[in-house]
Amino acid sequence: MPVVLTTAYSQAEDALNLARSLVNDTAGVVFTDTLLMPLLNSAYRGLQRELAEAGVSVLVEQQDLDLELDPTTGVTQTEISDTSSPRLPTDCMCPHMLWERATANTTDVFVPMEKFTSGGGMLNLQPSTYLRLWEWREDTVNLIGATQAITVRIRYEKALPELTLGTDPVQIRTATDPLAFATAALAARSRGARALAQDLFGAAEMATENLIERYVRPEQVKGRRRMPYSYHRRTIYL
Repeated sequence: MPVVLTTAYSQAEDALNLARSLVNDTAGVVFTDTLLMPLLNSAYRGLQRELAEAGVSVLVEQQDLDLELDPTTGVTQTEISDTSSPRLPTDCMCPHMLWERATANTTDVFVPMEKFTSGGGMLNLQPSTYLRLWEWREDTVNLIGATQAITVRIRYEKALPELTLGTDPVQIRTATDPLAFATAALAARSRGARALAQDLFGAAEMATENLIERYVRPEQVKGRRRMPYSYHRRTIYL
């Protein structure tokens, strides 16, 4: 996955330096980069989970996948997984939405596909000109198949690559404070300083909440209207 080079992202070393300051080891005599990096990545993964739970769109990615016809069956593949061709994006945790378009019709708009959530496997429908339905089960996007080449647009929750060097960008904006506090808390706990660790975990939680608030605040200006109880979504299977 290419790394986006932008000054909007801080570096891993920024969080590491702040974490060392918080545990009174500014010179890095005890808490070196090698020792702190696994703790920083643990905090990084935890922050990603917190953002995802809050619905923050910074962790959403989108890609187009071309599903070609199988010359033997005359139908496109019926799954998109880690081993299929094309395969799921390597940073995909779970898909949110899928759209489709005939590959040959590049001027057409992408049409939303219906997510099948009734359980018990996909409906036993014959392949048609379009895929129509999709199901997420066992880390695989299951499809019915189509009788023409289809381009699928997949929007999914992504996992950010782990940090390995101090110069690696932290691909969450203004995340230095929550990461540094959480990393310092883990470091303090590893040395038996439980009171300090508890205090730092509290600061990390507050910094995380402030970060989430900055992301979700713009969404609060949008008007929302509840669906009436009589509303029923119509699903038409062609």
